Amino acid sequence: MRPIGSPASPVPSGSSHLLRTINERAALHHLMHHETLTRMELCRLTGLAKPTASQVMSRLLEAGLAVTVGRSTVRQAGPKAEVYAVNAAYAYAAAATLREPDGVTVSIADLKGREQSSSNMRVDFAAVPPDRAVLRLLTRTAEDTGIRLDRIAVLHIAVPGAYDAETDTIGHADIPGLTDLRMRSSLEAELSAAVEIHNDVNAATMAERRGTENTEALTVLWLGREGIGVGVGLRQGMLTGRHGAAGELGYIPAFPDRTGPGDPTFQDWLGPPAVAELGRAHGIGGADAPAVIAAAVERGAFGMLDDYASRIATTLRLLGCLLDPPRIVLAGEIARAGGEALLSRVSDRAGRFGGRVAASSVRGDAVAIGALDTAHADLKARVLETGVRT
Repeated sequence: MRPIGSPASPVPSGSSHLLRTINERAALHHLMHHETLTRMELCRLTGLAKPTASQVMSRLLEAGLAVTVGRSTVRQAGPKAEVYAVNAAYAYAAAATLREPDGVTVSIADLKGREQSSSNMRVDFAAVPPDRAVLRLLTRTAEDTGIRLDRIAVLHIAVPGAYDAETDTIGHADIPGLTDLRMRSSLEAELSAAVEIHNDVNAATMAERRGTENTEALTVLWLGREGIGVGVGLRQGMLTGRHGAAGELGYIPAFPDRTGPGDPTFQDWLGPPAVAELGRAHGIGGADAPAVIAAAVERGAFGMLDDYASRIATTLRLLGCLLDPPRIVLAGEIARAGGEALLSRVSDRAGRFGGRVAASSVRGDAVAIGALDTAHADLKARVLETGVRT
C-alpha cells in the first residue's frame, strides 16, 4: 500500500504538477461521494475536458484509487462508456473504544465509509495493558474480515479520559494502566496506521452531528453508565482544551464551599452514584444506574424522576450560562433509559434553556459511531491530500 500522508502535507510545486494534482483530487472527491460515475458525468461535475478526464481516470486507476465496475447502457454517456467507482478497499479506517471497567470495541470501515466489521471483548486491564488489548482486538477483527492489517491507514481511539496530544498522555482515567501509557506512540510503532485519540464524550458529540453539515454548535451532557461528561461541539471542530481536559465535569466539586478530596463532585451528585442514592431513597433498585432510571419510569416513580431532573436542569443552566449553545443534547445510557419522561421534566425545570434541550438523535453506540465517523473523515482527507504519488 502506498503511504498515506498527513492531511497537512503540502501540494507538490510546479505548475503542471499542481494542476494535475488538483484535477486528481477533484475527480477523487466526486468518486468518493457518488456510487459510480462515467467520464461524461465526471466532466460535468469537475468541469474537466474529456481528454483531461480520461488522463485523470487513467492515473487513478493505475494508482489503485479507482476501479472500473462496468459499462453504461445510457446513450448520453457514450457507447459502452466505462463506469468508475472509488476503490473502497484502497485503505481502511478503524476505530477502537475503551470502556470502564473492562470493555474494548473495534470497528473497521472502508474508504466509502461502509462498516466492514465490528467486534468487542472484555478485558482485565490489570493484566492486559490497554494498548495491547486494542492491538489484539484490531488484529483479530481485521483477520476475521479478510483485511490486511497494513491496509488500515488510520486508527482513532475513544477513551474515558482526557488525552493530551502534546505529551501523548491520558489523564482523568480510571482504567488501570491507561494513565501510564504513551498510547499513540505505542500503537504507531506496531502499525502502519496514523493513530488519533479522543475523549469518549467528544466522540459521542461528533456522532450527534451525523446527517448535518457539521457546522452546528451544540453541547452534549453525557449521562453514562459509568460516568458523566460534557462535549462542546463548535461550528468547526470540538473544544478540547489545552491538555484535552475540557468537559471533565465529573471531577468538578458539586458545592463551592466543599472542595476537599473527600467532598462530593458532579460525578457523585449527578452521575451513577447519585442515581443509585436517589433510587434507594425512593425504593427503586437496579443492576446499574440506567436500570434504576428505567425502573423508575416503568413504576411511575415520578418523585425520583423529578429529583433527578432538577439536578440535571441545574447543570444545564450552568452550561447554558457558560457556553450559550443553540442546542443541548442529553445523551448516554442514563438519559436514554429516562426517555421522554425524564427529558420533559428537565426541560420544564431548565428555565430559559428548556427549549434548547433535546434527546440524543443517535441510534446505537454513540461513542463507537462517533469514533468511526471521525476516523473515516480523517482517512478521506488523507487520501485526498496524498492523491497519486509520483
